[in-house]
Amino acid sequence: MKNDLDAKIENLSNVSSPDNSAKGNVSKEIPVPSKPEMDTFYAKLSKSSSKPIALSLIPEYADSYILKSRCVPTISDLFDKKYLALSYPELLKACQEVDIEITKEQILQVERDTVAQAKGNSFFRHRAGRIRASQSKAACQTNPAMPSQSLIQSICYPELNKLNTKAIIHGCQHEQEAISAYEEIMKKEHINFKIEKCGLMINEEYPWLHATPDFLCSCDCWGEGCGEVKCPLCIENCDFDNYVMKPSSCQEKIGTGNFSLKTNHQYYFQVQQQLFTRKRLYCDFIVCAFGHVGEAKLVTQRHFPDKDHWEAVLPKLTRFWRTCILPEVLGRWYTRKHDFGDVKPMEAHSVRFCRTVTAEDTVSCCNANCPILKFHLSCLGICSIPKTWYCPNCRTLPEFKCTKKSTQAGKKHVAPSDALILDSICVCKKKPSETDKLLECHNEGCKNGRFFHLACINLKRMPNTSKTTWVCRACKQKSSSTEDGVKFVKEVKSKTPIEKYKQYAKLGQAEYDLIMSPTGWLDGTIIHEAQTILRQVNSSIHGFQRPTLGPIKQFDIMTGDFIQILNINNNHWMCVSSIACPPGHVNLMDSLAKPVISKELKELVKALLGPNFQGISNIPVQQQMNVSDCGVFAIAFATCLVYGQNPCNVIFDIPRMRQHLHRCLRAGMMQLFPTT
Repeated sequence: MKNDLDAKIENLSNVSSPDNSAKGNVSKEIPVPSKPEMDTFYAKLSKSSSKPIALSLIPEYADSYILKSRCVPTISDLFDKKYLALSYPELLKACQEVDIEITKEQILQVERDTVAQAKGNSFFRHRAGRIRASQSKAACQTNPAMPSQSLIQSICYPELNKLNTKAIIHGCQHEQEAISAYEEIMKKEHINFKIEKCGLMINEEYPWLHATPDFLCSCDCWGEGCGEVKCPLCIENCDFDNYVMKPSSCQEKIGTGNFSLKTNHQYYFQVQQQLFTRKRLYCDFIVCAFGHVGEAKLVTQRHFPDKDHWEAVLPKLTRFWRTCILPEVLGRWYTRKHDFGDVKPMEAHSVRFCRTVTAEDTVSCCNANCPILKFHLSCLGICSIPKTWYCPNCRTLPEFKCTKKSTQAGKKHVAPSDALILDSICVCKKKPSETDKLLECHNEGCKNGRFFHLACINLKRMPNTSKTTWVCRACKQKSSSTEDGVKFVKEVKSKTPIEKYKQYAKLGQAEYDLIMSPTGWLDGTIIHEAQTILRQVNSSIHGFQRPTLGPIKQFDIMTGDFIQILNINNNHWMCVSSIACPPGHVNLMDSLAKPVISKELKELVKALLGPNFQGISNIPVQQQMNVSDCGVFAIAFATCLVYGQNPCNVIFDIPRMRQHLHRCLRAGMMQLFPTT
């Protein structure tokens, strides 16, 4: 084998190379360009439409490749090793002293350099440590005493917490299509309508907040605005009517064919933060759906700055940033290693962190092995606590980092045993299964299936009377003594009722259980019990008549200052008052997101004012976050008025409202509801 290889090598040496046989084609030596020639070449290259990367290595041109915003200080720059040795209250004190200085020119420079949103490192550098508009609602709702760790991580380290779900990919793929379709429509309806891209916009007044709309727009008609585009993956075949019925929908239907963004949805919080960050006149919220055959449908709503919303949200965002975000930014509180080995024994009757005895309220850590146990609220920088609370040290331990979620969603519905023995139930006449969620008709002679699937009778939840007096529609037609919505325990049928202000009856355990239930609708007995107590607080304020007088128009006519809780459509409570109103006028306080002055409401107010009725004014108040808290809010609004407070300026602490109402009714003395 070696001999064969040697022979082949020798043969190759006898073969003439192309270079040797073509000496006449040898190229001439190219001289090295001189410095003036290179300078001329670089100058011409720099004037090209593109930006050649080779110039970034040339000192004369390298500066143009460095973003000017790189010199703008970021929130992450606040980190200092000296903060790593501080205890939590010391770190919290340092957080309160932090002041961010950034000029308007620096803000505009950051915006110019971050137009390509998610492509450059500069975008994530300036986003880190700032609450973005899409996180506004989450930051408002998390409890500063036990903040969401995932939320803190996503704010402090956005580049490490990028989301790449199927829904986000779908939205990014179709965003530009939606903007182009929107632009085409708007150019036909508005004069000199223009759209431009935008980058990261930092709030000049509150530089720990920022927003990034999908585009900026302007026209001669409306001035300067911005736009936010959403392309939900869950809208099938452009069917918005079906989409608004889904719990995750950001839209609600108003009237025929009209849709509006829910004011309690995170997108509404996002839109408002965008408006107040860049101080734009309006924001067009665009929802775009795509069908299977290339069909597309746009639903656009124009939103304007909601000052009341922003004034309620801003203090919560500020407090969350200072007490939850800054401890991580300054001293890596939630991600650094904590050592509990050096904890010294505590003195008797003392509490940490301050180890002093004061008359302040204290809170106990739920970790039974916590070496500290009790804490002053002021040392923690909080004013309220959740039911399950771990101290700043214990919540960094692996076993307490992730709190257990509610197990309600995992509970299986077990059908009643009486239903399982039947061959068919409900209007669908199907045989029941063990996991069916069934509603029982309490008419003993029911011949319509006795047990019903909620979907078959168009219900989304169990009515409050499901375990007591609920009857099916067919049985109700025979005897309509019970209603599904708000149950009136007593109706005044006399033409001239005598007891218009007296309480119905003492509340029993069933009523108190209803108050404490998160989904419990307050009935007329509970509402009027609260009115009866409020009537004793301020004798100069009249009203507080039995709600059951409304449907039969038997209210006493009011001439002075009065407060009255009314029931509309037998399923919704609201409060009206003539306090601080012109003669014949009343203010309406309705906790619904979109309060409507209906014909029924006008009739009830006319019954209260008689011929003096002039009009109803809908004043902005806090909105309920579910479908069952209207009665609680109506009582809270009335309580504010009795004590001389303006309900428009109050933000109630919703998780504590029912417990407060329960305690007040038990004690027979109504106090102001807890606020945030």
